[in-house]
Amino acid sequence: MASKAIDMRKAAAKFFTASHFAVAGASSNPQKFGHRIFAWYLPRDLSAIPLNPMTPSISVRGKDYDTVASPSKVSDPKHTSLSVITPPPVTAKLLQEAKEAGILAVWLQPGSFTDKELEYAIENWPDAAVGGFADGTVGGEGWCVLVDGDASIEASKSLNVEAPASNGVNRPKRQVPRNLRGIHSSRTDRCSAGHRVSKRPSKHEPVVGRKARVKKHVLDRMGKTENIKLRQILANLEG
Repeated sequence: MASKAIDMRKAAAKFFTASHFAVAGASSNPQKFGHRIFAWYLPRDLSAIPLNPMTPSISVRGKDYDTVASPSKVSDPKHTSLSVITPPPVTAKLLQEAKEAGILAVWLQPGSFTDKELEYAIENWPDAAVGGFADGTVGGEGWCVLVDGDASIEASKSLNVEAPASNGVNRPKRQVPRNLRGIHSSRTDRCSAGHRVSKRPSKHEPVVGRKARVKKHVLDRMGKTENIKLRQILANLEG
């Protein structure tokens, strides 16, 4: 099946139109990305739900949060987006459960998927699945909440999507706290879920984007060496 161009920026913006955000892989361990990503939501006034079937609660920043075991246990799935920080085999099952539950949107962290899981997400959430190296991310490992989240929150305000009501009350428009803006914008931030991250671009990345990244890499290398092979590669890219 031929892949179509994906507007990942719009998908990321739609992700943040949700009223709630379930974090699959949320953990009490500060060294784990499930902990870091769950903690990222808290100061941004986002309703975060830890999803972890292995423990009844997690502790983040000195506070305990009750967990849910699966997407099917989320109380308001149609108004809930899902951050995924799990190994690819777990992600595959998780996405199936999320689809059956009616989850609004999904964001696959680097390291949480292979092409198979990303394709499934894009097919089942055609305008609300985020992941991979499609144009728009400022991170070096692909679309990541820690790196791209704040910009996506800002972008969500311009979508012609009415914010869903929560318990009969409309949530106010979200503002990224001034002291948090850009705090995770470094391209050197690691965003993988602790699993092996493939350096091979996803086939969902536009060809133009792939060539640009390869060309930049070659130019960076050429700044340090006069390697003839690199010059030949560059000539082929420009040809």
